[in-house]
Amino acid sequence: MARNIDNGKTRTVRIWMLTGARAGDNAQVRALAALLTEHLKTLETTTTTEEKNLFYNTLRLFPNILLPATTSILTAAARSTLQPPWPDLVIGVGRRSVPVARWIRRQHPATRIVWLGRPRAPLKWFDLLLTTPQYGLPEDEPNVIALDLPPAPPPERDEAERARWRDRFAHLPRPWLGVLVGGARWPLLFDANDAKHLGAAVEELRARTGGAWLVSTSPRTGIRQARALREMLKSPGWFHFWRADGQPRNNPHRAILALADGFVVTADSASMIAEAVRTGRQTRLFPMRRSPLAPRWRAQRGPARWLAIHGLLTPPRDMHAFAERLVRHGMACWVDADTPAEAASAPSGLRETALEEALERIARWFET
Repeated sequence: MARNIDNGKTRTVRIWMLTGARAGDNAQVRALAALLTEHLKTLETTTTTEEKNLFYNTLRLFPNILLPATTSILTAAARSTLQPPWPDLVIGVGRRSVPVARWIRRQHPATRIVWLGRPRAPLKWFDLLLTTPQYGLPEDEPNVIALDLPPAPPPERDEAERARWRDRFAHLPRPWLGVLVGGARWPLLFDANDAKHLGAAVEELRARTGGAWLVSTSPRTGIRQARALREMLKSPGWFHFWRADGQPRNNPHRAILALADGFVVTADSASMIAEAVRTGRQTRLFPMRRSPLAPRWRAQRGPARWLAIHGLLTPPRDMHAFAERLVRHGMACWVDADTPAEAASAPSGLRETALEEALERIARWFET
């Protein structure tokens, strides 16, 4: 039940966002909280959001099925941030913070838990699980909603910042091809040779369309891969080497999303792909190699389904399944596809019905 203030005229829902070390995961959590805040405004409900950035000790290595509802997996500093007033809603993502979310609900049984992605835990532990195709989880469970795209923050809207980057890119000919580069994340592989192949693909596209490339690397790219990519690219263009000590103001990622005329995105990050697709501009996906040692199975039926539902075994991450679904729906295409510039752009309606369903279901929990 939502808390009532102002003599019952205004309802306020307290939301905690559980974040961690992965930027893509954090972006999904923040984006869902922002979308829910906007949705609840239309129902005359306000929200207060608080981010809990969690750090872990070695107990995080235990499977969730073996861990109780606990904060013992956190560092002492992280545990100290979890204090009342307790939230009405917890939003989390992935595996690590599942025991923490359960512990919060033990302190305040009315707390609802919404999870993103793949929790590696029994599905019944969550009030709502929003998953995407790469995780292969059962999509017809009553508390599971399958999304085409994970929640992502809106495109850059800071006009002053956008103008600053537009001025920095102004000497480059149009169209601008935004190149968003991820990297290796098991079972996906991305070495220097892969980076060279990406560079060759970008150069081939630029030769066909003219213009210039705008490249943004990320923490997963690796310096050897970034250098190999840079060596393959010819001017004109703009190349950003990601650095751990870099200032956010110097990172062009958000500006590229706002200003580029089309994109090439490495198919390793669902969040990064979603950001590009949601701009409505053409998005081409660069396929990532998969380790030959990695198994591939899904949990839609039979024993595999039972194991996944009970959190005993979770299908391996399959980014190719995620990318293929977008290609089938015409939201993206592969980088080597002979596709005209106006194709592979997200339609104005952009199949977001599942996400809307999720927002409406959450909102109903807090009706007075």
